[in-house]
Amino acid sequence: MKFLREPLVHFLLLGAGLFEAIALGLDRDDTVVRRRLRQKMEFISHDLTAQLAPTDDELRAYLANHADAFRVEQRFTFSHVYFHPDRRGDDLERDVQRLLVELHQAGRHVEVATLGDSFLLDQDFKAASRSEVARVFGKPFAAQLWQLEPGTWQGPVTSGYGVHLVFIRERTEGYIPPLDDVRDAVRREWANAQRLEANEQFYQRLRQRYTVTVEPPEKADGSAAMAAGVRR
Repeated sequence: MKFLREPLVHFLLLGAGLFEAIALGLDRDDTVVRRRLRQKMEFISHDLTAQLAPTDDELRAYLANHADAFRVEQRFTFSHVYFHPDRRGDDLERDVQRLLVELHQAGRHVEVATLGDSFLLDQDFKAASRSEVARVFGKPFAAQLWQLEPGTWQGPVTSGYGVHLVFIRERTEGYIPPLDDVRDAVRREWANAQRLEANEQFYQRLRQRYTVTVEPPEKADGSAAMAAGVRR
């Protein structure tokens, strides 16, 4: 049973080292040392837990319960023509509708760089995720984009920059991937969740063994100052 004895020996050695450090007073008046001692105790608390490997059922359950963390986002391949509201002024709506008619007649094969107003960012996006589109144009633009049908010029669609006409070339639905496609990521997040739970349980057990009191000792000038104490 070597695989069980080794973690236990490691646990005992870590514990002995910790108590020896405290006995020597190494934790006093040293924030860094106290932090390292606390971390050492946390390592001890989940050392045995770390030896456990999750089953496929546990991983599937974790994936199901945290689906949004592993969801593959919606993606868009699209082109757009930009109109600057200040530059167009009162002619904005007329210019947008006029170009929309021309684009419908021209179809999908259009050189968008020559149309509308100059735009500092890209006018063609390939397989851009919804979050990427939202970062560039804003969340309302990304939400509007999802409502458009692929294969035709549509708009106007508004963004933080102004007004756009948009041609959706391809749109991919978002989905939850199967476990085999994200197994390593799910296992990593599952292990982290186990570690956090082990630490929480460890501190809850410690809390039951100690009483924390807060007393206001008097300063030299007679005023009170708050001080915290912990005793078993």
